[in-house]
Amino acid sequence: MAGLGLHLYAAEAFGEAAGAWRSRDRAASAARAAALALALRGRCQEAATPALAGAAAAVPLSARERDIALMAARGRTSREIAEAYVLSVRTVENHLGRIYRKLGVTGRADLADVLLG
Repeated sequence: MAGLGLHLYAAEAFGEAAGAWRSRDRAASAARAAALALALRGRCQEAATPALAGAAAAVPLSARERDIALMAARGRTSREIAEAYVLSVRTVENHLGRIYRKLGVTGRADLADVLLG
């Protein structure tokens, strides 16, 4: 649906999928679907529908993790992220590892797909 430009329908479908995954205790799959729902919702002027209501709650990232994840998804290096937040590169890498596990992704390319659509 997203490929056809039907971003809201795709966002709602991912939101529903997130709920289905959550009900089956598949947290990583739920988080990934919810993150995709929210990324697509961003292309729809932050629309709010019943199907999207639970998507935000399913993305278990803290505000700091979300900021770091977005910077990494946009191509910033770990060193650049570390400098921006006055952290060590190792701390940024630890954050990214937790983010990958929470979202069920394996690296920055997947992270960009999930967060930036």
